[in-house]
Amino acid sequence: MKSGKRKKRIRKTKKDYLKNKITATTILIWVLVGFIAGGLLGRMFFAESSKNHIPFTVVYSSEKASWMSEASILFADYWQEKMTLDSSLKPISIDMQPYGSGDMLIALLNQEIKPTIWSPASNIWVPILNAKWSQLSETGHLIAPNFTQIIYSPVVIATWENFLADNPFNNFTELHDLIDNNPGLVKLAHTDPRSSNSGFMATVMMVSAYLNATSTTTTANMTLGDLGNPDIQEWMRVIESAAILYGKSTGFLGKYMRDQGPEELQVTILYENVVQDYTLDAESKFGQKMVAVYPEEGVLLSDHPFCILDADWVSEEQKNVAKEFLNFISQKDLVIKAISTGFRPYNNTLLDDPDVQSVYNASFNAEHGVTSNATIIKNLELNPPSDGNVISRIPDLWLLTRNTV
Repeated sequence: MKSGKRKKRIRKTKKDYLKNKITATTILIWVLVGFIAGGLLGRMFFAESSKNHIPFTVVYSSEKASWMSEASILFADYWQEKMTLDSSLKPISIDMQPYGSGDMLIALLNQEIKPTIWSPASNIWVPILNAKWSQLSETGHLIAPNFTQIIYSPVVIATWENFLADNPFNNFTELHDLIDNNPGLVKLAHTDPRSSNSGFMATVMMVSAYLNATSTTTTANMTLGDLGNPDIQEWMRVIESAAILYGKSTGFLGKYMRDQGPEELQVTILYENVVQDYTLDAESKFGQKMVAVYPEEGVLLSDHPFCILDADWVSEEQKNVAKEFLNFISQKDLVIKAISTGFRPYNNTLLDDPDVQSVYNASFNAEHGVTSNATIIKNLELNPPSDGNVISRIPDLWLLTRNTV
């Protein structure tokens, strides 16, 4: 009798187990069906939604973040007003992404980012992107066929006014000799050329300075042979021997110089606008200004090119919005805002306008450690390389000559 009851209980337990198992399986199937259906519906909804607005992404070098942030807000308002006058226009969704120039190049090549507009700190990055992109696509296609220039900031040698008075120099050649003849006198810093535009450009400026001083021709472009020249490498090792720090960010180095003072760091290679931003704070803390030296051999301009990308992820609608955006930020009122944050206008004719000239004079003067006379800011006499494959070897030269700090 007991045996019969046990068998009934076993059969009931199996039946309950199977029932529960079937129920659990059924629930799991329905969850999976719901997940798949939800995903399909979500994609359908997103696809439908994306037809009703235009995504617009601008990836830009972080030095101009404050200007870009304000410009994007003003452009969104402008577009909203424009839609009230033209019912055929779609809303836009703006995504502004600040990056370091080297980092954004890598992210773009890996397609981790897919911007409509790409704006590195200098046009020197454009041929690198085109060369690398052509290699990856194996088609010779230029992803950045042209660009628009609106603002610029020259790369300068930043120092302290008292140090410059005691140890005057006007170019990289004189800085080299100052370091060579006075071991331990100069503590120098610039950014890592592998990730930062200012360090990259500083290396190009050093090579150009050496070639300008030793070559009889000043019309050729820098070559791979120049980068491999042992004399150039030895000359650069002297300058780099004074380096105590290689930063990833130009802004960080400017802040470090401002905060640590003239005993800790005497010479830094920065953007002019960084000197302008920090000199008054430095003066209040240490009793002297940070000042910009504009090398007589010439400078490279951090000209912040705006490139509308010719890529498969950029639609004609997005290109049209991008063109409208560039026209918008080229207007006088927007350029004035850039000038107030330390950038010079690429279009010098804007300075004929009294409103622009007034803001310009208030921003560029000795009080802010910079010059008001743009004529002393000369381009490099020796042309920087235009071949992307040559430019991409610049960091290798620095790796051979850097100080192992």
